[in-house]
Amino acid sequence: MASDRSRSPFERLKEHYDHEELVCPACGFEDEDGAWDAEADGADIVYTHACPRCGAEREHTLELPDRETVLEHVEKRQ
Repeated sequence: MASDRSRSPFERLKEHYDHEELVCPACGFEDEDGAWDAEADGADIVYTHACPRCGAEREHTLELPDRETVLEHVEKRQ
């Protein structure tokens, strides 16, 4: 298993979402085998997850130029 220092803050944030945010707020289904997707376009990183039961979609977006926001999210997840 890789140490926290060998993974980027964005990988650690995705791991947090994968473990802590898999209960659908729309229907309450817990997607135990699910995972969040992450896409980066150079300006933003967008984490998304769709509930396999009801199809509700959730999204977290980090704007990379806003370093303070990125650091705040990462520090909260540690």
